[in-house]
Amino acid sequence: MDNRGIADTLRRIAVFSELSGENPFKARAFENVARAVEKLPDSVPELCAQGRLAEIKGVGKGIAEVIEDVVATGRSALLERLTSAFPPGITDLLSLSGMGPKRVRAVYDSLGVSTLGEMEYACRENRLVALAGFGEKMQANILKAIEFRKTTQSSRLYSEALAIGEELVSLAEASALFSSAEIAGSLRRGKAVFKDIDILLIPKTKVDPARIQELLLSFADAGPDGPAVIGAGETKVSIRRQGLQVDFRIIAAESHASALQHFTGSKEHTTLLRSRAKAMGLKMSEYGVFDSSGKPLPSRSESDVYGHIGLAWIPAEIREADGEIEAAEAGSLPALVEPRDIRGMIHVHTSASDGSRSLDELARECIRRGYAYLCVSDHSRTASYAGGLSIDALAAQAAEIAALNASLAPFRIFQGIESDILSDGALDYPDEVLDALDFVLGSVHSKLSMDSEAATERLLKAISNPRLTILGHPSGRLLLSREGYPYDEERVLEALAASGAALEHNCNPHRLDPGWEVLKRAARRGIRIAIDPDAHDSGGFDDMRYGIAMARKAWLGKRDTINCMSVEEIDAFFRKRKRS
Repeated sequence: MDNRGIADTLRRIAVFSELSGENPFKARAFENVARAVEKLPDSVPELCAQGRLAEIKGVGKGIAEVIEDVVATGRSALLERLTSAFPPGITDLLSLSGMGPKRVRAVYDSLGVSTLGEMEYACRENRLVALAGFGEKMQANILKAIEFRKTTQSSRLYSEALAIGEELVSLAEASALFSSAEIAGSLRRGKAVFKDIDILLIPKTKVDPARIQELLLSFADAGPDGPAVIGAGETKVSIRRQGLQVDFRIIAAESHASALQHFTGSKEHTTLLRSRAKAMGLKMSEYGVFDSSGKPLPSRSESDVYGHIGLAWIPAEIREADGEIEAAEAGSLPALVEPRDIRGMIHVHTSASDGSRSLDELARECIRRGYAYLCVSDHSRTASYAGGLSIDALAAQAAEIAALNASLAPFRIFQGIESDILSDGALDYPDEVLDALDFVLGSVHSKLSMDSEAATERLLKAISNPRLTILGHPSGRLLLSREGYPYDEERVLEALAASGAALEHNCNPHRLDPGWEVLKRAARRGIRIAIDPDAHDSGGFDDMRYGIAMARKAWLGKRDTINCMSVEEIDAFFRKRKRS
């Protein structure tokens, strides 16, 4: 290991020493020696071999032994001991501007934050504002630092990929070079995370291909060596935009319908369609559907493409080779839930806990958006880090809700709580407090490292409590950051179906929990789904967009989702669950 590598190791020891709460003078000593090593004209390994390490400024017996270990083995036993006390993601937090060891230790100890994703989530829920040494400005700066880091990563959240894709479509449309620009690929189908985006472009007639290529290349990220271009040709241009790969497909107008179907995918879905076409004596490709003589069949829309092979049009979200072709053939495709079907917001936090808007402001925003009700569920008292409500605060909120319901009628506010599911599966608060609420949404926020059996028993006990109305974000995952804790899905779904409690699909783009596959299996068991924004401000209502996409992907319709119910219907649902 050369001097630079040794210096880096010593600097990491300094950081993790401070992070571990060791004597700050010790950490400073390692940092000082690291700087000295970097500036040293002599080779440290040579000095080590000659027994001359003491000549380096600041090196005493202890640090000399550490350097000897590094030179001899290429690693440091001390550093490994220090880092083993923390999750691996801590290193990423330390890389953020303004996040030194003391601040990282503060968020780790107070909030359990150990990864970039958890840090972003905590910032967006305003959890750093009240922490000593942080505040609103620091929280905003941390979010900026996280966003900067993301531009170098290869995967992005659904919300981020969609924003990039829609911006590029808008830029293409504004250029006046194209008669059509639209998103295809997995972004059109809806997924939780993305590595690339497909955009279909139909050039206007007589547009010079060189102008098209020049425009698309101008959308690429700027780097030290020029634009981030992956490839450029007449029919396909690939670039990186905000760190994400974007493939522009330039197609002829007559191939539009077939190309849109083909490049939307999925690959498995399209393979099944082509096999079906072949069995019918037809040929199907991104250029069109052709009869046995090679003559193209007229296809003005995707409906025509599917119609040529005897199928009803299949919504993009469910094109996953998971029974949709059989359903289309049998005429039994579901009527998927639409944004206009949502009647009210469930799982919303006010400024009474860790939200940033008052109850009155959130209610009026719901009315402005055309919703009929708001189901408030602030954090429960165990979640002290999120301003969890005391019993007295709950009672005060109930009085406020009663007054608002009187003045805002027929709009209705239902009072609930996002009760922490404690480590033994119990719900927060005494039973009589929970009984006074309209509904209880139970979620796991702590001790996420349980093994599958313990985690399953925890969830099963919570579900067995008749006061639980909705099971919240069941896996506890944070996409691109934290895997969900393992639990026995079969047993949990079986318990939900037997109890009559609903299952939340959390729409926060960092969660999208559970995944659409679980939602689909739950709905097939008759379990009702709550599509919940987990909103901490009025802008959080916009996250319903991502949750609805996942619900559609899971084949959910109006009957499957409780917030498609009217005020009277959801009131009856809540009351029935309480009576059980």
